[in-house]
Amino acid sequence: MSSHGSSLVDPLYGSASPENIGNKTSSAVSVHSGEHLFKVFRHSRIKGINTCLTSKQFRVGGLDWAILYYPNGIPSVDDGQFTSVYLRLMSASERQVNLSYTFCLQDPAAPLTGEKNKFGSTCKLSSKRDQQGVREFVSKADLAASGCLKDDCLVIKCYVEVIDDHEDITVPPSEMSRDLRNLFERGFKTDLTIIVGRFRSFEVHACILAARSPVFHAELCGPMMESKENIIQIDGMSAKVFEILLYYIYNDCLPKFMDDATKDATNMAQHLLVAADRYAIERLKLICESKLCKTLAISSVGYTLNLAEQYSCHDLKARCLKFIGKNREKLRSVENAGGFVQLKHNYPLLAQDALGKLTGKKKKKNQWSK
Repeated sequence: MSSHGSSLVDPLYGSASPENIGNKTSSAVSVHSGEHLFKVFRHSRIKGINTCLTSKQFRVGGLDWAILYYPNGIPSVDDGQFTSVYLRLMSASERQVNLSYTFCLQDPAAPLTGEKNKFGSTCKLSSKRDQQGVREFVSKADLAASGCLKDDCLVIKCYVEVIDDHEDITVPPSEMSRDLRNLFERGFKTDLTIIVGRFRSFEVHACILAARSPVFHAELCGPMMESKENIIQIDGMSAKVFEILLYYIYNDCLPKFMDDATKDATNMAQHLLVAADRYAIERLKLICESKLCKTLAISSVGYTLNLAEQYSCHDLKARCLKFIGKNREKLRSVENAGGFVQLKHNYPLLAQDALGKLTGKKKKKNQWSK
């Protein structure tokens, strides 16, 4: 016995900008569909004119349903020559349920195409245990000749669509990132000045930085508080990198130019990874790792591998080594330049592993170690 369901929503209203959408009511139609297979074993052994077999309950459109099968028809109504099948609502509903349903016999030998004695209809059910179906589903003679009784097992397929037509409340998307960005861009109620290098300063909100970074939290709220004058000096980072770091802190995403696979975007991702590690902003660090994985190139893989090792980016490191192994011929010409020279100096064993992939030789311990 198996069942599965899906939900498809088709709103009837047009799109609107977040600024104008407000809390509008709108008419929407939701169609929830599901299919259930009801298997009746030892069908020939079922006796008794009052017999009713009930399937396990299955869920479609947020409601529970069951199939009722009468092998000898409805008691005291039929003469026993026809089988009957019904769909019953098993859970209470706050509103009238509009639905369409289909019953058919399923040929076990052809599960995709072997549908016989198909019957479908639409109806409305208003309360728990309401049911609709077909009284004369299939005659016993037709059932015997249908070929659907394989190994004395009958399979009844039921397809259900629950149509939910109601008034709904449209909830606009969150505007928190936009509101925080406006705070930063307009300099509203800033209480902290951050000086980067010698020339650039940024007016920011200490509470936001403290909420977004454990390091800033320790500097601004804990015993490590650096200044009573609400000024912090940051060295060892370019103003441009810190500006992008602030953009992420206030927006929870990166500027659009970072979506492109350009040299500038890759270079910024490398610097941002260092900044994210410095201020323990783990999600930003993972975003940078992901971008660097997607932009690995012959000219940059040595630098990126060095970076991955230095800042414990294990997935990025594995991706770099895999890239090197796939590009042996192209990389041999640059193994003694750029990032590989830096890698040999900083991490000789890792360099041995990486360059061993270029030559195809097994590692020899301490080849470059001093």
